[in-house]
Amino acid sequence: MKYINADIRIWKKFSQILCIVITGMMFSQNYPLKFGIKAGWNYSNVNAVDENGNPSGYLSGIIDEVYGGLVIEKQISTKSYLQVTPTVSFTEAVTFIELPVYFKYNFYKKFTLLVGPKLNYIPDEQYNNSYYFRRRLGISGDIGVDYKISNHFTVEGTFSKGFTKQFDQLVLTYYEARRDVYRIGVTYYF
Repeated sequence: MKYINADIRIWKKFSQILCIVITGMMFSQNYPLKFGIKAGWNYSNVNAVDENGNPSGYLSGIIDEVYGGLVIEKQISTKSYLQVTPTVSFTEAVTFIELPVYFKYNFYKKFTLLVGPKLNYIPDEQYNNSYYFRRRLGISGDIGVDYKISNHFTVEGTFSKGFTKQFDQLVLTYYEARRDVYRIGVTYYF
């Protein structure tokens, strides 16, 4: 129960800070605010331990997982951007609601580096005996690159390193699982 209350407090604090940042982004400077949608494929590497404490886990299939979400992006200088991307990631068995906040920097022509923290929330019900959700709210760190195809389309590739031990898989007997994600996708700006 103490984890749930801590998760709720963290989520509320992060949401408040995020609202302040988004409001500041919308009304600051003369740079544009852009909206869009994104979608693509995930490849998960679930790092865990077995019942003896030895390394264990799971690798997803190539086409098993997808993600989709919204994009809010504010340019803050000629080469820098802030991006908030509420996303839903559908894996083979567990769904994640993700909230990354990226700092983006245009380092070479149409290439942009993105880096930032991400909150991961598991909304699934604890309805079967296969999974036990230790912590529904987790934290990850993301890094990636995107390429601007046109004013409306970008292609991105990211890597997300999970820091929180979020769930146990009781049938496959791996525990204290952290999810690392490789992702490739497309963003469309309105």
